[in-house]
Amino acid sequence: MTLHPPAQLRAAAGLSHPAYARLVAETHAALGLGDMAARREKVSRWESGRTIPGHSAQLAMAHIHHVPATEVCRLGWPHWLYLASRDAGLLSAPHTGEGAALVLDSTLHLADAPRSPSLLLEGRALAEQVRGALVRLAEAAEAAVLDAAGPLTERLDWAQARIEALEEHENGTLLPLDALYTAALSEHRHLVTLITTPPGGLPVSGLLYRLAARTSMLCAWLSSAAGEETRAERHVLAALRAAAASGSRPLTSAALTRLALRHLLAGSPSDALMLLRAARAADPRPEPGTDVQFHGHRALALAHLADRAASRQALDYASRAVTRGATTAEMAARHHAVAVNRALVSLHLGRLKTARRQFGPLTEHLTTPQSCPPSPYTAQWLRYAVETHLALGEVDVAVHATHRALDLAGALPEGLALQFRQVLGSRQHEPLVRQALDRLRDPRE
Repeated sequence: MTLHPPAQLRAAAGLSHPAYARLVAETHAALGLGDMAARREKVSRWESGRTIPGHSAQLAMAHIHHVPATEVCRLGWPHWLYLASRDAGLLSAPHTGEGAALVLDSTLHLADAPRSPSLLLEGRALAEQVRGALVRLAEAAEAAVLDAAGPLTERLDWAQARIEALEEHENGTLLPLDALYTAALSEHRHLVTLITTPPGGLPVSGLLYRLAARTSMLCAWLSSAAGEETRAERHVLAALRAAAASGSRPLTSAALTRLALRHLLAGSPSDALMLLRAARAADPRPEPGTDVQFHGHRALALAHLADRAASRQALDYASRAVTRGATTAEMAARHHAVAVNRALVSLHLGRLKTARRQFGPLTEHLTTPQSCPPSPYTAQWLRYAVETHLALGEVDVAVHATHRALDLAGALPEGLALQFRQVLGSRQHEPLVRQALDRLRDPRE
């Protein structure tokens, strides 16, 4: 369920729209901010995102939810509202090992959290978080990082082997996304427990934080593949904290690169480019897989900003990094990712026919049985193809791609099914589209 942050807080307080409007008005007056009308319509408009409360109304709301007034100015609307939710640690925890532990612990119940239509961190608040992570990375890298010893050694060796096996599924899998996420989250919970309550009171090792960063990124990637972008952002922010706390430059760079994708998907290319610059500062020579993602995301961000030449150059860099240090499965997944990025760049630059030409063979190839199983992200890639064909008025081809995604997955996760329904919704009056929408609601049809 998607709820705007003010709606989440009002619902958590158990208040109706009229009751919340009265409480805000009474608090506004009690704080000496003057009288304001207590109208339920005003609260409804805030929650729908149609209007933003005035500064004094926000101060009254902050007082109700025990958020300092200084944070209202620092984070802005609606981001300061998250300080009254389970996301408070992600926004306010210090960039230390203890702060990373707090943030990691907050990600254990994200599957139960409501979806949000906005990013947790943007603009100035995001830049502050990134600066804090890079400072912590430099401090941790310069210090002697304690690694596991004694009774934890064998446990972490097995944990690392399980994580590597789960990471292999990123290149291709026949398992359902929900099952993979459950397995990754279980491994993540095991590591977070060792970090928050270390056995025998032993100091938390750098290896523990590095492994937790990897499970966080795995959970983020699988969440995004399932269309759960709210969950994905929280997981990757936790990965960034853990990677910086461990002093690992490659993991910090990878986390920043994956966070950039969240901002691209939310339509924030400037934030994405800032994150990519930070990723390159964290690790000037990233691992090949991260390098492919880095240049692919950069190409998309530049396409959003209509910089055709730089976007094409970034795609060329991504293509050259595909084969470096890759297994056959990794190479296939990277080739597909670059091909999708090429089509998306054309889409964002308004070259719809070129995008169609690039998506066409890709759609057929991704959904034809191969020697290697498909990437968990295949259904997401097909959603972009649906968007392209609808933009060209090719409803039958868009519906065909939708059925391909359903055939491949069996049943789409709810978040991803919702994204398909939103893309197809503008054409729901057409019989073929209605048929696809019915199947998205009930895959047995």
